Amino acid sequence: MNIREVLRKSGIDGKKSDVYLACLETGKATAYAIAKRTGLRRPTVYDILDRLMKEGLVYRSVAKGTRYYSPADPEALLERTRRQGRELAAVMPELQALYTGPKVKPVIRHFEGKDGIAEMHEDSLRSLRKGDEILGYVGEDIMKYLPAYAEDYVRRRVEKGIVFRGIYKRSRDFDPYMEKNREQLRIGIVLPEAAFPLGNETNIYGNKVAVANYGNEMFGMLIESKQFADSQRAIFELAWKGATAEKTHENHRKPS
Repeated sequence: MNIREVLRKSGIDGKKSDVYLACLETGKATAYAIAKRTGLRRPTVYDILDRLMKEGLVYRSVAKGTRYYSPADPEALLERTRRQGRELAAVMPELQALYTGPKVKPVIRHFEGKDGIAEMHEDSLRSLRKGDEILGYVGEDIMKYLPAYAEDYVRRRVEKGIVFRGIYKRSRDFDPYMEKNREQLRIGIVLPEAAFPLGNETNIYGNKVAVANYGNEMFGMLIESKQFADSQRAIFELAWKGATAEKTHENHRKPS
């Protein structure tokens, strides 16, 4: 990632980044010199310099009737980011209240491709806290189609203390995965395909239901509705009881 890309993400892009970088490179210069260096018109440069001064990134001095512009220490950028973070954290409870409050209509978001499905999964990490639980039906698994992302997702889920409780369709390489259940905060019941012929993955958490479809048609759908999520959660608990009973019967059928 180059310096302009980082500046762009900090809100300093386009002509604004041209002027800011010119200030850093010259150390102290007139608006005329900056305009000449950047190829921008002087009125444009003056306007941008005024904005940079308001943001504490550039300051102005006068010597013998001439105005000079000098950059503040680039650490000011970090301090601005920290300040914005503190300000955002201060209003976060209010934002979360608005976000999780009752909605007149359910919110439905669609995601396409591998990147889209990964972004959909990120929502659970943003939404949940330590001790929260994700309930899931897993037919086709993200581990098969996005292995690197899935491994990183599980690591971050465990770091946050979020538990996953799921019903899985058995696949060829599933046993080694299940052996890590305890360390990966996972409670799973694995059923044979005949008993659980599911072809996608559904996760239920908070007031949301996320459905991921893998294979040739790779897409995701995130439904935000407390009523719908609560209904799906109740159905999952019935399915969990049924899966537990099926697993018990399967074990009894195995030869001793």
